[in-house]
Amino acid sequence: MKGADNGYNNLTESTRRYPTLCGSVLLFPRIIPPVDRIHGDRTASRHASPSGCNDLPRRSLSLAKNSTILEISHTDLDSRLRRRRCALNTDFLKDNFTKISLLAVILLVALRITIGWHFFYEGVWKIKHADEFSAAPFLTQAKGPFAPLFYSMIDDINGERRLKVEKDADGEVVTATDKETGDVYPVIKGEEFSAAIADFRAKVDAKYGLDDKQKKLADAVGARFQHGLATWLQINGWDIVGYHDSLKRLAEANASGGDSTDTRKQRNWQWQMKLRGEVNGWIGELEDMDADYQRAIWSEVLTEEQRAMGEVSKSITFADFMDFAVTWSLTAIGLCLMLGFCSRLAALGGAAFLVSVLMTQPPWPTIYPPAPAVVGHALIVDKNFVEMMALLALATMPVGRWAGLDLFLYRYVGKPLMAACGCKCNCKCSEETAKAQ
Repeated sequence: MKGADNGYNNLTESTRRYPTLCGSVLLFPRIIPPVDRIHGDRTASRHASPSGCNDLPRRSLSLAKNSTILEISHTDLDSRLRRRRCALNTDFLKDNFTKISLLAVILLVALRITIGWHFFYEGVWKIKHADEFSAAPFLTQAKGPFAPLFYSMIDDINGERRLKVEKDADGEVVTATDKETGDVYPVIKGEEFSAAIADFRAKVDAKYGLDDKQKKLADAVGARFQHGLATWLQINGWDIVGYHDSLKRLAEANASGGDSTDTRKQRNWQWQMKLRGEVNGWIGELEDMDADYQRAIWSEVLTEEQRAMGEVSKSITFADFMDFAVTWSLTAIGLCLMLGFCSRLAALGGAAFLVSVLMTQPPWPTIYPPAPAVVGHALIVDKNFVEMMALLALATMPVGRWAGLDLFLYRYVGKPLMAACGCKCNCKCSEETAKAQ
């Protein structure tokens, strides 16, 4: 009984120090690892050892023949139970947390094709309506901290260079007087528009080889339109001067932080849009005059044989390049996602495009103007952000090898290239995954 008392005292001490373990021994004896020592005699294990628990110390428990606990060595438990009772079963994690179900694969492929169709149709619509689409209006509507970056992509967005008002050394507007009417008007040369007329005339001479009669006729047409340009600038001169003054005051208001309140943000934004509308209207009229001049040269100066040679090539501007890049990048990204061809690269390209869209129209608080209520309400996360995150998720998975052309690209191009470069994978699970794919 003395031994039993000592065992009971040890049991009490162990219960106090490890109540959870001792309770589990009494109530659930089958989860305990096999015991090799029972009263000092080596015996066979009474219970089968659970997987992954064979490294638990087997001498830490002493059991009586009737399965009643008499002694627990709490000193041994104190030194060893700080470690895991069972080794982590990595096979379980490998088999369950690194694989996805067939339904998940089907849904991911459907997500890839759905987003691809969205991008593809956007690009195809812009190709079909190339005469209507322009990235410039979208860029001019940019707001938030990145707005100046997108404004800089539009050549002379405020018309300050093309509608430059001549000023003297003191900063005063230089004026001139009409000899016929005596009206005083500001001097606005419009040099870029005059240079455009001269440049087109030089291209016509180089392409069609005008004779002397045609050159005189072309000079007369050019002089007519140069006079029309000067008259237009004279009529609208003081309005353009007032526009420049308003533009300067708006810049000062924005620089002074006067747009900190919602009312001032609204006022400054509407003020900016009003000025943009005015200058776009003026520049549009001048560009129409230039187009009329080119049509006049085409119809009044050139012969039928010369017109059969085709039109004069136009200079490619940065705005033209932007329209081309947006149109065909959207089309290519969408087509690649739908076909599963270079799907990771296409997904990253689509995500990058959506990042640029979010930078132009960030759904952040305190930014004016907010998105129209008709498109919904969003705070930080909007539908563009959601689609961007979906594309980033697709870029991390081989979705192109699941019902896509990337399967053949990987097998017949990717793997041979990796083998030629000496890239080998000794991981058995990776080989099985590659074979399955």
